[in-house]
Amino acid sequence: MNNAQIVESNNFPALFQDYGKQLYEIRSQMLHFYNKINEFDLTTMAESSLEELYEIFSELDTLGHLDVDNEMCEFVLRDPVIQSLLPAVHSSYSSFFSLHETQLARKILNHENPWKMLESFPLYPRYENLINVHVRNSPRIEVLAFIGCGPLPVTLLLFSKLYGIRCIGIDKDPEAVTLAKRCVKHFGLEKEIIIVEGDETVLAELEWDSVLIAGLAEPKARIFQNLHNIIKRRKSESKKLISVCYRNYTGMRQLLYWPVRPEHSRGFQKISEIPPTGGANNTLVFLECE
Repeated sequence: MNNAQIVESNNFPALFQDYGKQLYEIRSQMLHFYNKINEFDLTTMAESSLEELYEIFSELDTLGHLDVDNEMCEFVLRDPVIQSLLPAVHSSYSSFFSLHETQLARKILNHENPWKMLESFPLYPRYENLINVHVRNSPRIEVLAFIGCGPLPVTLLLFSKLYGIRCIGIDKDPEAVTLAKRCVKHFGLEKEIIIVEGDETVLAELEWDSVLIAGLAEPKARIFQNLHNIIKRRKSESKKLISVCYRNYTGMRQLLYWPVRPEHSRGFQKISEIPPTGGANNTLVFLECE
């Protein structure tokens, strides 16, 4: 064993002693959340009480926002118990977003003032912050394509409202597409925002100069590969720069959902990475096609 290994070995017990109590508390909270999502039918809950659904997932959100150092974060993410829970937790987080957006979309469609209703949505400030950060780091967007827009395309509504950016929403779920189209029309933005059913390959037939990949859009490797092929063909026809951005889960936010791995985005070069601020869950990663 070399000196570096001896130092690392000697430090580990002390580190674990320091972090052990906090790790135990986080593990206990993860188990509590896991038991809750297995106890309730999330679909039924979303239909009866969005507030109750928010309350359950606020527990997970709180864990994702814990202010811990990198070493503690690594201890948490490598913990065998927590690792065993993550597939179910990540799946429930994805379901939560789909369910709450569907129910909120339906509420908005029944409200005569959709902006007032949307702005009362607890996560609205996070979306607004994400859009502001995105535009500050990619200021020359004319037409934004968003892969995985969902049934309530808050991202597109805000890009249009705040910055006058024309948008294309892509989603492969027919029900989500139907609701998204109705919502866009209800907000009076059907001339500025179009919603298209399909996966990322439909972008080959549309005009856009910037693309955003939702944090929950899957499968990531295929999406990046298809985007790479589309952009390479466009670069051969035009010199215009195409902006690529994806929303990622990093640090403790990896308790919420799987992060994008480097092998997913092969063929792209990272330009910048903006950590979450203002309560947001997503890191923004900007890329260029190689």
